[in-house]
Amino acid sequence: MKIYLDYIFLENLVVNIVIISELIKFTKSKVSTKREVLIIIIDTILSCIFAIYSNFSSYILHFLVSIVILFFLFNPKNIYELIKKFCYYYLLYFIYIGIVISFSILFKINLENIINKLCIYGISAIFFHFLCKDLWKMWKINIADRDLFYTLCINGKKISAFVDTGNSVKDPATSLDVIFLKECLKEEIITKDMKPAITYINVSTVNGSELKIGYIIKNITVYKEKREIALIDKIILSFSLDNSNTPEKYSAILGYDTYLENLKGVIL
Repeated sequence: MKIYLDYIFLENLVVNIVIISELIKFTKSKVSTKREVLIIIIDTILSCIFAIYSNFSSYILHFLVSIVILFFLFNPKNIYELIKKFCYYYLLYFIYIGIVISFSILFKINLENIINKLCIYGISAIFFHFLCKDLWKMWKINIADRDLFYTLCINGKKISAFVDTGNSVKDPATSLDVIFLKECLKEEIITKDMKPAITYINVSTVNGSELKIGYIIKNITVYKEKREIALIDKIILSFSLDNSNTPEKYSAILGYDTYLENLKGVIL
């Protein structure tokens, strides 16, 4: 029985690590590593208990416990957000288990062997990760033009900005997103007192690629219709726009990844 419990614990641990970590990434939620690890361990222990006492009542209880687990994991603002997280949790769970079963049938893997089972779980987790990542592309069609305009507050200056959904420029050295601004704003934003860290961004123009200086800035406040909606902890500013490639009333361009990850542009 001890070996059986070891196997059950290990199996549920792997599944919970995959599902919970992908759920956090998929919903673009901010969860501390300590809380994530604690929830995974608690969920694994409870899953083992429910697996041992498997009956209809245990399934109902496990269902209810999942709601509590997700509540403490995400600390949602309202019941509607909790219900959404709960639905995504089981959606991802069934997708992942479906991949595991499909691979085991396709390659005729004996899942009674714990080593075979863990290998299939690992391979399925890799496939599952890329599948979840690509699911974001399906939501892009829901973006309306009015959702793409924001106001940035950088070093006390308000700047009108819009989202370029085809822009996914990142700094390879820091993996930070880049905000492109008009050159004329540089002296107003980058003051002598700031002393920001500097990096170099490869900017593509009609004349080819060119390295431009990027300034790593912290704590940029983002407003939508005069309402504060986000605080970007760290991002890169590149003053490489000219008046000819930006609409007159907008002075900055936000990248699509910033739109998704920081501004919750596509809400799940």
